[in-house]
Amino acid sequence: MNAITTTTAIAPARLHLVATRVPVEHKTFDYIFETDLAVLLPEYDVRILTSEITDPAFFGAVVVRGNRISMLLSPNLGEFERDFFPRYLICQALGMDLEPLPTPFAVEINPLIPGVAA
Repeated sequence: MNAITTTTAIAPARLHLVATRVPVEHKTFDYIFETDLAVLLPEYDVRILTSEITDPAFFGAVVVRGNRISMLLSPNLGEFERDFFPRYLICQALGMDLEPLPTPFAVEINPLIPGVAA
């Protein structure tokens, strides 16, 4: 089975505005995974787009640029995955120490290329 991969581009300073805008008690694994997604996404300034990539080895990507998190999710995801992956990727963007995703999933973290707008 192919590994399902996300390419995560994390800005070096992580989410600068989150440090001042989002209350500290909202920057926990429990909060991120228990809060209604409709509340969580605007709080973290997350924009989710549905990808046209139908490759079964792709589940999504996230780019953190300044204060915004932009996510591109596969159209092949089920209801659980459409809820889980944004939460997981927010935690990754915040630099939380998480257990790796189980096989067949894998997460790659790559720095942004200087001079390339996200």
